[in-house]
Amino acid sequence: MCRLTRVRSHSMAPTLSDGRFALTRSLRRSTPIHRGDLVVVDHAETGGRIVKRVIGLPGETVEIDGGAVRIDGVPLDEPYASPSYYRGIFHVPAGHYLLLGDNRDASDDSRTWEQPYVERAVLTDRLVVVRNPFVSRSR
Repeated sequence: MCRLTRVRSHSMAPTLSDGRFALTRSLRRSTPIHRGDLVVVDHAETGGRIVKRVIGLPGETVEIDGGAVRIDGVPLDEPYASPSYYRGIFHVPAGHYLLLGDNRDASDDSRTWEQPYVERAVLTDRLVVVRNPFVSRSR
């Protein structure tokens, strides 16, 4: 099922701006989740439905050192992400994901949540249509 989801913060800028509507599709249990997916999360700690980017997959070690993210020691290319001062290491357990906002220092995400690892069951939707903010449109 498809629906419109409203972005209600600046945590995903520049990819998604505050107040923007995005087309999302409900995730089935069998739908695979990939790194880079923009997902809707719905669990108690987030205070409702929010949009975040999947960064860490089950079983991975994610190291964040300022603006650089490494997955199991390999640098992750993130042209969508803003620089950050945050540093930390996360060991993503089986069946869980690590989620970050693109506007890193303005995002309330896995780095700040009491429980940083999000269960698959609370990933309810995936964004279907996102205009690439890194490609300019000619008029």
